[in-house]
Amino acid sequence: MPGFQLPHTRNRLLSPQQIQQVHELALQLLEKVGCSVQCEEALEILGMAGCDVKNPHRVKVPRKMVNEAISAAPKKIQVYHRDGKLAMTLDQDCCYYGTGSDCPKMIDLYSGERRQSTKADIGDLACFCDALPNIDFVMSFGIAQEEHRGRDFVHGYEALLLNTSKPAIVTAHGRNDMLTMIKMAAASQGGLAELREKPTLILYSEPLSPLVHTEMGVSKGLVCCEYGIPFIYIGSPMMGASAPATIEGILVQAVAECLSGLVIFQQKQPGAMFIFGGDATVMDMSTMIFSYGAPELQTLNTALADMAHFYGLPFFCIAGATDAKVLDAQAGLEYALSLYNATMNGCNLIHDCGYLESGLTSSFESVLLADEIISMLKHMLKPLQFDSDSVPLDIMETVSPGGSFLNTNHTRNKYRNTFWFPRYLDRNVFEQWKERGMADLKIVLNEKARKIFEQHNPVPLPEKTIQAIHDELLKHKVDV
Repeated sequence: MPGFQLPHTRNRLLSPQQIQQVHELALQLLEKVGCSVQCEEALEILGMAGCDVKNPHRVKVPRKMVNEAISAAPKKIQVYHRDGKLAMTLDQDCCYYGTGSDCPKMIDLYSGERRQSTKADIGDLACFCDALPNIDFVMSFGIAQEEHRGRDFVHGYEALLLNTSKPAIVTAHGRNDMLTMIKMAAASQGGLAELREKPTLILYSEPLSPLVHTEMGVSKGLVCCEYGIPFIYIGSPMMGASAPATIEGILVQAVAECLSGLVIFQQKQPGAMFIFGGDATVMDMSTMIFSYGAPELQTLNTALADMAHFYGLPFFCIAGATDAKVLDAQAGLEYALSLYNATMNGCNLIHDCGYLESGLTSSFESVLLADEIISMLKHMLKPLQFDSDSVPLDIMETVSPGGSFLNTNHTRNKYRNTFWFPRYLDRNVFEQWKERGMADLKIVLNEKARKIFEQHNPVPLPEKTIQAIHDELLKHKVDV
């Protein structure tokens, strides 16, 4: 969605002085501690730029190089639908929402069974998301587990590409995966030149926390630099495990991980379409999970948003995710709080909407609830405008003190065009709710999700294009 908040109304956690402090500490971390670089091409790039790479496990990155990389990176990125229409402009305060990737399990829409996800599930969920008005991009939301381990991501992307025209954010095993997916996307667009002009996919990749740039993580991004594809490169540190056990420490580390990656990619290709962020949270010491529902994750989202706005870089974050195993009150609480927080932060790409069980499980109903919450948030955050229509003094005079506005044309028009009404939440009194079967929200969402899924038909690709995409898939070489 385009920017909707008034200027300077974003959430703020860090003061201007603290933002400068975080930036300075991240620079010191990269200059004094450095990072490990396991990718030979990245080492060569850094060496050519002037870094000392004799010890690849402690590559120091000068602050001048970091600041130059920040300046070189684009501050606005445009992403397109499969049909070539503009889908998202990643710019200050423009928020877009989508699902997450790689859930090994899903809750079956019809049986309610929790089972392993498949390629068919990826396609079905993409088709479902194609129908949802508040889901702007898709991720796999599952794994094609019946395919060879080295081919599951490319098969997952084929399922996305054939079942929705919305942009896709993809994950990949390595360079070959990314090359294949770029060629598949190009086949759907008419060629590599057309894809470069109007990219329809975004890569999601990560360093390994703390401060390790792996061959797999970096090589995928380097491919994106070569072909003009936007990409996310962010750490997923956990306090107390792969990062210090403090908000302040993990924040500085997450920023340093992101910025050192930015240096590599901007040295490779100045202006490479880099997206900033961090999936940072606490490791729950009692369960050892990466907690998606933790308040610490929300605090870090806000702090990282402050840093993204400071750098002027597009920003990617987690929201609409829960540690709950089923769609219950905990899930609703964690979905709503995180989506509100991310939206108020002005996050550009808000992913993982509909995650259950700390990112392990997906469901149709959960993403439908997220879609409803996003719809409510968009309505809540519309800017107010005071004029003769919104403040009808003439009508207020006609009604007069003690009168009723119920029968005025103004009220009738506003009810038709102005207010938000729930699609799936219930506002009936108890007696009416009882007469209608006493269905709770989970049941309602299941019924509505089935109906949407069964009735929606995504715009199909021509058979020739489908075959061209599949041909690229068949030529895929597994990353080793």
